[in-house]
Amino acid sequence: APPTAPPTLDPLLSTELPIGVQIFEADVDTAALEHLRGAGAAWARVRALWKLVEPERRTPPRHDWTVTDRMFGATTAAGFRNVAVVYANPPWLTERECLPVPPGDLPRYGALWAALVERYDGDGVDDAPEGAVVRYWQVSNEVDYDPTAASDEGDHGGCFGHDPAAYAEQLVVAYRAAKAADPGAQVGFGPLAYDRFTSDSAPAGWTAPPGPFVHDFTQRALEHLHAAHAGDPALPFFDFVGLHNYNDHAHFWDGSPPPLRHELVGRVAGFRAEQLALPGVFDVRGVPILITETGLASSPSDAWTERGEDLQAMYVGQTMVRAMAAGVVAAIWYTARDNIFGDCAPPHYDWLTFGLMRSSDYRAALDARCPIHPWIEGYALDSPATPRPALAALGVLTAALRGLTFDRQLDPAETGDAAVEAYAFRGSGGRAAVVAWTTTGERLGRRGVEPLGATLVVGPAHAAPWTGRVAVTDHLGGVRTLGAPGAATVPIELGAAPVFVAAAP
Repeated sequence: APPTAPPTLDPLLSTELPIGVQIFEADVDTAALEHLRGAGAAWARVRALWKLVEPERRTPPRHDWTVTDRMFGATTAAGFRNVAVVYANPPWLTERECLPVPPGDLPRYGALWAALVERYDGDGVDDAPEGAVVRYWQVSNEVDYDPTAASDEGDHGGCFGHDPAAYAEQLVVAYRAAKAADPGAQVGFGPLAYDRFTSDSAPAGWTAPPGPFVHDFTQRALEHLHAAHAGDPALPFFDFVGLHNYNDHAHFWDGSPPPLRHELVGRVAGFRAEQLALPGVFDVRGVPILITETGLASSPSDAWTERGEDLQAMYVGQTMVRAMAAGVVAAIWYTARDNIFGDCAPPHYDWLTFGLMRSSDYRAALDARCPIHPWIEGYALDSPATPRPALAALGVLTAALRGLTFDRQLDPAETGDAAVEAYAFRGSGGRAAVVAWTTTGERLGRRGVEPLGATLVVGPAHAAPWTGRVAVTDHLGGVRTLGAPGAATVPIELGAAPVFVAAAP
């Protein structure tokens, strides 16, 4: 089969980077959206929960748009480009809200999608009164989750890992309904967790403990689509693929030697090669990929991983620069504010703090459920959305790279050290800059792995127009000027925190 041509996506404003944040319903009651836009976030990932939109089975369906109107309206008014994930079956449909929609109810599922997309397409017909607009849609969340392999672990929205054909057919229904309502709607396959694979599906060389996600889920779903709908001009029934990226095991795809596809870059390349092509059957490797979750928790630490706000702030620049290097549509940080609550039993993964901001809701839940919580220290608030250093790091990143586009990754011959991860960016008028840090090839904070230091020597090819002097901005915004007028090169000391190197007068 010939490769599928990628669709044309609306360009972002020239001043915006393809960077966003996951926003939840309670975030719009705080200053979170203002903080995020101030830091340069251009995308918002939001959600539509079917169980809230259609809480009762009625004929004809009766929809409650209260939550989605308010949330999508707030993010639209704030200037975000929205990508909405649709999941959570109502209790009248399935016993567990993540399960596939029963075949007999797929027409009702299609009606939900038609109503959602029509309400938020911004065409002036049957639109939401708040003016909310959504162009990008996702069909469920982390759909490669296999409930039969999950032990006691809960799902994250989708439970299709054991039945990729069921997901494929649900995708077809959503795609047809969305395109009928708004031909310009962009419908996504997944997103996929593509991590923590089941023991039965894990790829060769995978050494992490088994998890609930099926490695070859995407390939099997695409096989079904091309077998069941051969010749249909709507194949493959999606415009982009959603992929998630967390730091824990992402270096599996680095490659060796030399490891030029670090972490997220390698994961995206590996996913395209492993899942999006099957000789003689399909080849959709050119389809756009949208990273709809990436992030690093700032706490709590455990026996294997040290977590902290300092490491989280470092990772903001690392993951977003890698996403630009991978050529994805956008990358979404998970999440705006801390939003995971659970019980008090160790290892306390129910309390991981991924937010760019601390949350009053998190603090209230922590005090109510676990009044004694030594695993979380210093959770001080000055507002319901209290910025962390990671939010500042996001603002530094967007300011440093505004107006620039990714050019290339520097190879070890240029950097002089395989531990240096460096990416060149270009802008108008011959402007050039470099973002660089050191990498150990392990997750940030892994116990027993010491951070590395290195020296990167930059010259006219890296920071233009070259003057012999460079401005080095650290990940939190500190600036120092190095070099001297007319110098041929300038050495820069690196660590795990990204630095942004540009020409100085």
